[in-house]
Amino acid sequence: IICSGPFPNPAMMATRLLKASRTGVLCCDIQERFRKAIQHMDSVIVCSEWMMKAATELKMPIIVTEQYPKGLGETVGELQDYVKNSHKFEKTQFSMLTAEVKDCMEKKCSSCDTWIIVGIESHVCVQQTALGLLKEGKSVYVLADAVSSQTRWDREIALDRMRQAGAVVTTTESCIFELLGDFKHPSAKGLSKRSGLRPPAGLGGPS
Repeated sequence: IICSGPFPNPAMMATRLLKASRTGVLCCDIQERFRKAIQHMDSVIVCSEWMMKAATELKMPIIVTEQYPKGLGETVGELQDYVKNSHKFEKTQFSMLTAEVKDCMEKKCSSCDTWIIVGIESHVCVQQTALGLLKEGKSVYVLADAVSSQTRWDREIALDRMRQAGAVVTTTESCIFELLGDFKHPSAKGLSKRSGLRPPAGLGGPS
């Protein structure tokens, strides 16, 4: 990746195909307390589960954070099978990039120069995580149908800001098929069946 200062070149990021061997997944604060508060939370959960399943099958590292779980609850039940096999951290700061997470990235995910982000809220924890990673020279992919906020405008403005900062904003299906590379991949058939299970994500239409 060609960098201008500490930030990745956006054009280079947008044209470079994802490689599973260099990519990890960040699951940001998809907790039970937020289930009824976040717009299109069903899309966030379904698409995040799809992404985490793909990451597991492709042997990609997954880092999960929970924002003050004593008050806000644990990660939703639908994702717990993947949380068990992930690197999980509690936090109170908004960005996922706590000292513990950074240490995990350095010591256990050192091959990853690219991170895919799913979770909530788009304009707070997800955005601060994306900007922090970009500042460190990492490539960042934000899955638009797997992130959201309590309001549509916060989500849309956050996606625009992250895109302007150099993150690639894409969809879960696009990301997974890019990682697979070929329908002959052993996981392709099973993962592709989930495409039709996605609920409306509130993108490009009425909220």
